[in-house]
Amino acid sequence: MAHITFLIDVDNTLLSNDEVKQDLDEHLQVELGPTLTQRFWDLYEQIRHEKSVVDIPLTLARLREQTTENEMDDFTYQHVHSIFDHYPFFKALYPQALETLYYLNTLGTTVIVSDGDFFFQAEKIFSSNIADAVEGRVLLYIHKQEHLDEIQQRYPADHYVMIDDKAQILADTQAILHDRLTTVFVQQGKYAVAPLPANFTPDITVAHIADLLHYTANHFLQTK
Repeated sequence: MAHITFLIDVDNTLLSNDEVKQDLDEHLQVELGPTLTQRFWDLYEQIRHEKSVVDIPLTLARLREQTTENEMDDFTYQHVHSIFDHYPFFKALYPQALETLYYLNTLGTTVIVSDGDFFFQAEKIFSSNIADAVEGRVLLYIHKQEHLDEIQQRYPADHYVMIDDKAQILADTQAILHDRLTTVFVQQGKYAVAPLPANFTPDITVAHIADLLHYTANHFLQTK
């Protein structure tokens, strides 16, 4: 049988990033109050626009630079920093997310391919035990679609399966890999109800990541 490599997203695919953001906001409201909390999220969006990726360390650094000592002393800032440094991401995993990774690894090779800054995103992936579940195969990029050649060189396969909550990423990747790729759209998180890109239909659509426990290798190969 053809060897399959699964390219698996993290945020809102394995882990509810929307819930994480809501929980972080509640912690920030307690520590900083509404005005500084809003400033943090404004900087978060500003940096995401500048870099095309979320960068928590830079957001925190810029918050420190743009906030006076009277508004936020160093003790409060270090406490806020520790909220991000020690967040219990494992609590935000979707039901049976790790079991799904273990199962997919019996069908082929599982690789985490995620967008995000190299510190906070890596902490999220390792502290949630996602990295262990894929035996350390973790790749971080700003735009994963721009690194498909590198991904294929590192993890060669007869066929690839991309599992993601963002239909646009799936469409962009399919336009490059064509019939060598099966796209799996996981309808979790804020992108679940977004319109699909023009002229794109996912090969497989599931409501929950754990639904993939019922798929065999042939299911992923027979879509082509």
